[in-house]
Amino acid sequence: MATTVITNIAELTTNDATLGDGSFLGRLVNAALVVDDEEVLWVGMNEDAPDADQLLDAAGRAVIPGFVDSHTHLVFAGERSDEFEARMAGVRYDGGGILRTVEATRAASRSDLRAGTERRVAELFAGGVTTVEIKSGYELTVGGEVRELDVAREFSDEVTWLGAHVVPPEYRGDRDGYVALLATSMLEA
Repeated sequence: MATTVITNIAELTTNDATLGDGSFLGRLVNAALVVDDEEVLWVGMNEDAPDADQLLDAAGRAVIPGFVDSHTHLVFAGERSDEFEARMAGVRYDGGGILRTVEATRAASRSDLRAGTERRVAELFAGGVTTVEIKSGYELTVGGEVRELDVAREFSDEVTWLGAHVVPPEYRGDRDGYVALLATSMLEA
């Protein structure tokens, strides 16, 4: 496996409190690191950098670990900005926006869901996210939740079923019935 040494890093965040400035971030200045295709092999001061197969000069830039987004609902259809604004104004989470999203997601084709998810994942990765967990929760039926999870698995190995995101309209007044569906058929699927 080929190795790469990255030199001339102005500031390297290691997340190892035993390194660098003693902060919990393990901040090193004037640093270098060696990586292969899978992991960081070495970190330290620039002048102590070992040889590697390839050299990359960071030219005084900062290097930080990739971000992990551990709670996303990326497989959905519809527009959500008004829901966000409503929540910021104190409107209940299930006060309308989420149910419109459920309706739009149920009506969307698999290809539309896939295209929207692909766009959102690309935006996350462009912003520095390296690992994304994708939760379901916008179809709230057995087949719909399976569909969402299938689409999510195309983009991440970190996929979580969240069928209890909100009680769907067809179960209003019958929360116990929906919980029973969640705990049996939906969980099994």
